[in-house]
Amino acid sequence: MNRRLEVMPTRLAVEARVASELLAVVRSTIASRGRVDVVVTGGSVGIGTLAALARTPGVGDVDWTRVHVWWGDERFVPAGSPDRNEQQAKDALFSQVAIPERNLNIFPADHGQSVDEAREEFVAEHPEGFPAFDVVLNGIGPDGHAASLFPGLPHGEGEDVIALTNSPKPPANRLSFTFGVLNRGYRVWIVAAGADKSEAVARIMADFPESETPAAALCGEIETVVWVDADAAAAVSG
Repeated sequence: MNRRLEVMPTRLAVEARVASELLAVVRSTIASRGRVDVVVTGGSVGIGTLAALARTPGVGDVDWTRVHVWWGDERFVPAGSPDRNEQQAKDALFSQVAIPERNLNIFPADHGQSVDEAREEFVAEHPEGFPAFDVVLNGIGPDGHAASLFPGLPHGEGEDVIALTNSPKPPANRLSFTFGVLNRGYRVWIVAAGADKSEAVARIMADFPESETPAAALCGEIETVVWVDADAAAAVSG
């Protein structure tokens, strides 16, 4: 697999670098295609990257009406909950830029329906399926999970979206894109920081099986980049 490791000294440096690279892709893709589709992720580094983007010079010059945002996964909790990746991303970036609400492709919140019904609702809202994303941001867990695709659990092979009721990381109920959708992205970027992620990063770089380290299955059509700080890269051999 053509996977590249990019190591920066600190978590803040990772967030700033990825934010700068993301802004460059957004600008160039809008210029060439008139529209850009980006998948964002939760987690400390994922949300930190969005916050860094909000501080990046030139972010206000982007035509945000041409930016379409998706989430790799979502916690199935009520709207407005601080646990929702959507809410964290809005607080970090999207409440500060002129992006239309309709351009935020949000997984349904819990309003009394089951998580399976929410999955069906989201899929029905996109009858033509999902685009080939220009950038797919992914955080990872110490166990090597990406989105809400965990070791030892089904990853929804053949499906675009899965509903979980037994996530090992609370909350138990979640919605997630599958690798079949995420890996249609042109650029798939993994972001991680901290010593607790070092073993997962090493397993990703060593191409461990998806069943053991799901994030190792992430693969972009153009590039796959693992952006990490020095602590997260510490266990990578060679």
